[in-house]
Amino acid sequence: MAFTKVYRFQQLSGYEPVISRGNSDMAYMGFARILLRPQQEITYTAGDEELAIVLQQGDFTAWVTDKGECVINGERGQRGNVFDELPTAVYVPPRATVRISSDTGMEARVFTAYCTEGNRPYFCRPEDVEEGEPGTYIYKRKYRFIFGAPGKHNDAITRKLIVGESVSVPGGWIGFPAHRHDYVTEKECVLDEIFSFQVRSQGGVGGVMQYGYDLTKDGKKIWDEVNVIESNDTAIALPTGYHTTVAFPGTEGYLLWGLAGPGEKEYRVQFDERYSWLEDCLY
Repeated sequence: MAFTKVYRFQQLSGYEPVISRGNSDMAYMGFARILLRPQQEITYTAGDEELAIVLQQGDFTAWVTDKGECVINGERGQRGNVFDELPTAVYVPPRATVRISSDTGMEARVFTAYCTEGNRPYFCRPEDVEEGEPGTYIYKRKYRFIFGAPGKHNDAITRKLIVGESVSVPGGWIGFPAHRHDYVTEKECVLDEIFSFQVRSQGGVGGVMQYGYDLTKDGKKIWDEVNVIESNDTAIALPTGYHTTVAFPGTEGYLLWGLAGPGEKEYRVQFDERYSWLEDCLY
């Protein structure tokens, strides 16, 4: 039995649904991809879902109409790569319509959260993103809060979605010690999470390992599994268990992460307390 599931993009032009309630154990969120050729344009109307569209590479111009008002009118963004440049993103509330065009071609990745009420559309420029670089040694990494958890950067933009990016050092960890969010406790709340990856290697061939597991209350291993990601066309659904990511030696790992839960936006996670002695790992 696999507790996490890996999804490969089909390289479809336009808006490609990737993860949904119909093909995963995700109860509160989904994932999609937008791929446009030069001079191509798409229009998408959200249903009972809010969207966070995060540019990966290329250029785009966006318009968002909500309740008859064009709130985002021809805002432009571009990005060379996810490792060295901050993202541009668009928040789209339920039942709003987004139109996107590209001059030279583009790729964006999209988190969706199921809800009937949203907030005002928002165009997030690179200067609107908070970036930090905590940790030391192989635990050092960049984090980027696009639409943060309560109390974090841009927390009021979305109604449910929490979205950000992490970039490892070569051969480094993202999110160690591992954490989970499966139960309602003082330390933990229920959240679905979806990761999407890119890898950059000094030698041209590289990857990351996505490690998942769970423990009994007394720390005994119930299950564990490793998924090896060696391409840039991958997303993974994380409905349960502890999870952490490590890049191969010589590889920088990029992680686009999104979370959503059943109620109002909240964020509480349980870290693997067996590693509580380890310093300079957490945010």
